[in-house]
Amino acid sequence: MEKFQNIIELAEGVYWLGMRTNSRLEINVYLRSFKGNQKATNMIIDPGPPVFFDALDERVKKAIGDPRKIQIAYINHQDPDVGTNAMYFQKRNPKMTVICTEDTWRLTHFFGLKLSNFQPVDRFKNERGRLSTGHVIRFVPTPFCHFRGACMIYDETSRILFSGDFLGGLSFEQQLFATADAWDGIRIFHQIYMPSQDAIRMAVDKIRRLKPAPLMIAPQHGGIIQGSLIEEFLDNLYDLPVGLDLLRPTIIDKEIYLQAINEILAGIAQKAGHELVDATLKKFESLDSSFPSLFKIQQGKIVDIKEDNIMASLKTLLEQLIKDQPVQIRELVKDVVLRSNWNLPIFDAETEEEAEAPEFLLEEEPQE
Repeated sequence: MEKFQNIIELAEGVYWLGMRTNSRLEINVYLRSFKGNQKATNMIIDPGPPVFFDALDERVKKAIGDPRKIQIAYINHQDPDVGTNAMYFQKRNPKMTVICTEDTWRLTHFFGLKLSNFQPVDRFKNERGRLSTGHVIRFVPTPFCHFRGACMIYDETSRILFSGDFLGGLSFEQQLFATADAWDGIRIFHQIYMPSQDAIRMAVDKIRRLKPAPLMIAPQHGGIIQGSLIEEFLDNLYDLPVGLDLLRPTIIDKEIYLQAINEILAGIAQKAGHELVDATLKKFESLDSSFPSLFKIQQGKIVDIKEDNIMASLKTLLEQLIKDQPVQIRELVKDVVLRSNWNLPIFDAETEEEAEAPEFLLEEEPQE
């Protein structure tokens, strides 16, 4: 964990401000320092909740020397874990501009932010703004992902897309950069928090239209996504049922699934040891209030499944059982599942593979 308690430069002038707390819902805060034309502009992106302010304050000092040099706070949407600290950074620098959508401002201004310092995304009709340093930033509205006024921000110079909650994920591993294994946490997060597949598809299409294409996607939760994983995760999200899509009757009652999975877990414990099952269930127990547990667990048994996509939840549980286990244990677990009387289609071919005047620093970018 110590390696995650320092700032990390993701690209020239782009900083991840270093925060991992062993929470299922890790929070990322970013700082973009633009320099050019003998000027400098510093923007903090999704500045996070008050509980982290003191630590963030120190990290900002390491990056740019003085928190009073932050001239812009960009807020994706109104959740308190996203933007509350903008109030404290504005106290450091009363001239600091806050940029977000008008829909987001209707709620974020209750943090104590000053209307005179608010610059709405909505005024940039071509969804671009140019800083005095010459840099261009692009606004990418993602309505209802998961808030009506959610809006990503794309830095054309670094080619990093700061995506807010979109492509964020639940953390089973404490990593800065996402791996293929991060998909499960992303899936769960979106199925719980995103309202519909249509909203997700609109956001995915907007990301795919960005030219030049992003080299990195930096969400507010979970790991930072880069390389081929960007397109892989966008493909996965495009066809993912979420929210309202999942609220339809199931043929098999939840109680039957609970009976099935508990019998299977008992069989695995008998064959592979109770320690394996107990350790896996412990991963799903909520150690804090940052994220809802997938399962309610009592006395070593699952007594409720909280996600609407029950089969996906069970698949997640069994994948965690075999994760990082030797081949012998992996095969033993699969054998118990396949030989059970429940015929659950969980292991497919894929899983078998391993007060002052505000500083309005942005101008509208002329339409090309």
